[in-house]
Amino acid sequence: MTIPGLLALCFCVFWPVTIWYVERLLDKSDEPLGIISLIAFVAIVLSRSGKESLASTRAVSRTIPLSSIVCVLAYIITWPFAPKLLSAIFAVLAIGCIINGGGKFRMNLGSWLLLLFSLPIVSSLNFYSGYPLRLVVGKLAAPLISMVGFPTIADGTTLMWGEHLVQIDAPCSGIKMLWFSLFIGAVLTSIFELNFFRAVVVLSASVLAALLGNILRITSLFFVEAGIVHVDPSLDQFVHQAVGAVAFAISAGVTVLVATRFSRKGAAEETEETAEESPPDFALPAHERLVEAELATDKLPAPSQAMPSTGLKKTILNDRRMLSFLALTVIAALVPAVFTRGEDRSISTSDFPGWPKEYNGQILQQVPPKKADAAFYQEFPGKIQCFSQGERRIIIRWVEKPTRQLHPSSDCFRGLGYEITYKPLETDVKGIRRSCFGALKDGKSFEVKERIYDDVGGNWTDISSWYWAALLGKTHGPWWSIVEIAPAA
Repeated sequence: MTIPGLLALCFCVFWPVTIWYVERLLDKSDEPLGIISLIAFVAIVLSRSGKESLASTRAVSRTIPLSSIVCVLAYIITWPFAPKLLSAIFAVLAIGCIINGGGKFRMNLGSWLLLLFSLPIVSSLNFYSGYPLRLVVGKLAAPLISMVGFPTIADGTTLMWGEHLVQIDAPCSGIKMLWFSLFIGAVLTSIFELNFFRAVVVLSASVLAALLGNILRITSLFFVEAGIVHVDPSLDQFVHQAVGAVAFAISAGVTVLVATRFSRKGAAEETEETAEESPPDFALPAHERLVEAELATDKLPAPSQAMPSTGLKKTILNDRRMLSFLALTVIAALVPAVFTRGEDRSISTSDFPGWPKEYNGQILQQVPPKKADAAFYQEFPGKIQCFSQGERRIIIRWVEKPTRQLHPSSDCFRGLGYEITYKPLETDVKGIRRSCFGALKDGKSFEVKERIYDDVGGNWTDISSWYWAALLGKTHGPWWSIVEIAPAA
């Protein structure tokens, strides 16, 4: 069985992951950056290993690493309760182990990262890492702003300068910059074939460069948002994008510089080692060089011959590792059909107090959900209801415990095919803050506002900050999520 045959088998075995991957690419609920990483990974594998090594017909026992069997086993055991992303990670790890175990291609740390980055993980990174990254950026940006004569302190994700409050909102977490910086570092470490230590240094530099770039971006935009530097409102979007592009260029430049430096250093060291181990040919007499050449020719391995079909069958039957792998793949293919993923039953709705009658002083009228509201209902473990106030639609979600299934409304709209444009946070006359973005599709434009709050005055403008506050015990449920959808003026 060849390596391409094993890979084709894996794609059939992990059919739920394949379907989920295609759906995530098509529904646009996540940034489609994974396909870029996948293309880069495939290109690097093909360019280095070549067609011959991937089509190798060596004994099957050599092409089934034990690590791949372990990954398939973990996929089977965790399938009934694991998130879909975790199952996908086990699947791609199993595939990576097969690629690494056969042919001439050897995966280094950068190659493994490219393979993992081929999965749609940006949304999950935003959910889990968005808020902590904004905290770090705020803490580091405040001293820089203070150093140039504007005393600023960081209160959570808010930069305070006198009476001016500048919120570091969810789009400014720097997740995309971090993803692209690590992607560039992974590509370079794979191309340069850096060893583990050098790859760790390059990828660590990528993370630090992305953090530095985002700090510079937030620091620069602070002067615009605080009104210190006046910008024409019509140019506001352009300024934000230009500052972000410059910050990313700095981040990418640092990554490339470090990777190039280590690649040259490694090449120089290998050249020195080779020179020390083998004396130059011209140091030997002519007849001795001829003998050395003949001996080297005799030691070359004979070209691999295609294994007869009978020998291949016999090898498979006698190879316990191969039989174990095939048995596990059969089980892995059947498990999703036998065991369906259970819903999150740990979140109780028995204490639900009922839906509010009014919102912002206006009567709420319950209405059935539209087709466009389906993304909000998907796998949600709490209570959810749609209301209307004239042309304004309001979606209220109630949840009693922290859950990943409380999706940001921007992800829901993006999954429906809307083009998202983030806007500054809105603060009403009562001091309540809401996140705000525009959604555009087929000529129809909506303004969407969102907030999450508890019953004791806690208020959050994005899901990530709410989740971490709940996880760390700074707030206790139940919580209400309010999403206001109104036609854009």
